Amino acid sequence: MNKRKNKLRILKNVNLKQFSTFQIGGKAKYFAHVKSPEQFLAAIQYAMENNLSFRVFAGGSNVVFGDGTLNHLFIRFFGGKIKIFKNSFLVDGGVSLSSVVGLAVKKGLKGLEYLAGIPGTVGGAVVGNAGAYGHSISEVVQKVEVWDGKKRFWINKKDCGFSYRESIFKSKSYFILRIKLAFKKSSPKEIKDVYNNILSLRKKKYPHSLKCAGSFFKNPFFKDFPLNTKSCIDKSKIIDGKVPAGYLLEKVGVKGKVFSRIKVADFHANVLINLGNATYTEVCKVSKFLKQKVKKKFGILLEEEVQYIQ
Repeated sequence: MNKRKNKLRILKNVNLKQFSTFQIGGKAKYFAHVKSPEQFLAAIQYAMENNLSFRVFAGGSNVVFGDGTLNHLFIRFFGGKIKIFKNSFLVDGGVSLSSVVGLAVKKGLKGLEYLAGIPGTVGGAVVGNAGAYGHSISEVVQKVEVWDGKKRFWINKKDCGFSYRESIFKSKSYFILRIKLAFKKSSPKEIKDVYNNILSLRKKKYPHSLKCAGSFFKNPFFKDFPLNTKSCIDKSKIIDGKVPAGYLLEKVGVKGKVFSRIKVADFHANVLINLGNATYTEVCKVSKFLKQKVKKKFGILLEEEVQYIQ
């Protein structure tokens, strides 16, 4: 089924783990790598014309692919263009987040410097409202162009449903094509200092060779904890109203523990490491166990920040 259509190349039986920072996953029966909104829509059209179900992913930094052969067309939207205006960018959804953050910092544009070192794409970051150190990408999103299965249209920021690690794009069948980002001018030195400091911290926290998907669970809100367990939490650990999942996992004694081929990092309990050839099934099993441990002690059910794709 190798053929070109609108510069689209469809491959068969592609190993998915190579596209995941977790390096876990089986094979995609069909696979297409697209770099532009037009190529992306051509891939969707191809799936529809050939009666194929499809799955979309981007940088692969927060996904866990299923085991075995997955009978879908996997569309990797990775790459694209950045159009630069005075204090704003128009960015294709597949552009790497790090390149956009670096460009904004270079131009003295404030708003993304706290996201230094976060992998993945801008489109993926918007879907999960990615962020760090009390800031998120939604702060600079002006509008988002999507495709809903029938037409392309723009959604204004107020209608994107942004909240902590959430957006409307997780619940609606919208596919992100382009994003308009608007910044504020600021002191280039101040922005660069923040950027360099956070980049240094992240490189120490997530070495490049580490097989992981970043933070595995979302940080739950303190207000959502049962009254009888709130007193068990060190109030100095609460940041922006949230309790770090890593702190909760450490308190239940799993930091540094090894579960077959999955390890809970000894430097941060909210990071799961693939020790070699781990599977989707193993990840799900470990995740369930960790959630049960935290639920039993603190009465709160952790939610995955990573996305399962099978």
